[in-house]
Amino acid sequence: MNEPSPPELFPTLDSIEPVLWPTAALVAFVFTAMLVDLMILLAARWRLVDLPNRRSAHALPTARGGGLAIVAIFAVAALAVAVRWPTRAAGILGGGLVPCLVIAAVGFIDDMRPLRASLRLLIQVGIAAWIVGVLGPLDTIEVPGRSPLSLGVLAWPLTVVWIVGMTNAFNFMDGSDGMAGLGAVVVCVGIAAIGLRMDAYEPMLLASFLAAATAGFLVFNWPPARIFMGDVGSGFLGTFLAALPLLFPAQERGAVFLPCMLCLWPYVFDPLLSVLRRLWNGHNPLVPHREFLFHRLIRSGVSHGWTALLYAGLAAGGATAAWVALDARVPGGTRALIAVATAILGPAALTWVVEHRCARVELVPAESGHAPKPR
Repeated sequence: MNEPSPPELFPTLDSIEPVLWPTAALVAFVFTAMLVDLMILLAARWRLVDLPNRRSAHALPTARGGGLAIVAIFAVAALAVAVRWPTRAAGILGGGLVPCLVIAAVGFIDDMRPLRASLRLLIQVGIAAWIVGVLGPLDTIEVPGRSPLSLGVLAWPLTVVWIVGMTNAFNFMDGSDGMAGLGAVVVCVGIAAIGLRMDAYEPMLLASFLAAATAGFLVFNWPPARIFMGDVGSGFLGTFLAALPLLFPAQERGAVFLPCMLCLWPYVFDPLLSVLRRLWNGHNPLVPHREFLFHRLIRSGVSHGWTALLYAGLAAGGATAAWVALDARVPGGTRALIAVATAILGPAALTWVVEHRCARVELVPAESGHAPKPR
């Protein structure tokens, strides 16, 4: 007769993971906030201060480089995820974390001493090719209720363009207090929810930790911001968010790419529209400017906080549509309709809000006292 095995003195790692990982995310949030607070105190000594200029949305000298805290804390968390799933470590580290750290390093150098736009672009293309070389390209794109679209020979170049585009898009959107920070939090929560739905725990946890670290930074970046993210943070966030769909299992990438795009759409649409407008007008799209839709909203008198909340709300709506689009219980035609409607109506609504607001402001006489004042 077999003797009953003695009870275990300590719970197994598997049994405590549902508590361990959320606790780790909370710790990441707290440690990032503490590190950002320290950076604010040391900003003047480290010469990490952003002085206002004609393109600035701020009027007072403000600490910058706060993205370093996001990068540092998230790197530790990503290492923990890689240790937990060693079979995926090569992709998580070699295709996700390490190339994004290179982008962060280039961004930090650019924050200290601006680099030529052409050099930055060349480095970004090289890093994008590195990521695709390790993780593989996006071969197909699945639309709910439709046959998968094969990218064929265009898979490699389009995936590289996607990563480079996202790197610059988030850099462009980091032009207002709380905009890029809150956007990254909402987008990461949406992608984490997609990972949960697909039972893809590695990208789910990576997105969750990135949300937690960025939220810790956002504590001090919410209007009026005490510190800015800088290129070190915005470039890192944009590149890693672009790589996240590629960190899903290969057989699921095609299914999750469009839902991830739905989460990101406000932060893709505004820079894309601006680039197309500048190309149409014969201007260099790589030169810094203040022609984005969110810049126009702020100039019309909408506060930085409400502008950031508007974009975050639109991203949350896109994330909700993405969640529904991945629900197999919903008919395929309905899921496709929701995805397409979000992709069309969302940008149309944002553009209408900006144009309507700006048109109303232009009708208000400046001497009436109601004209928007600079921040």
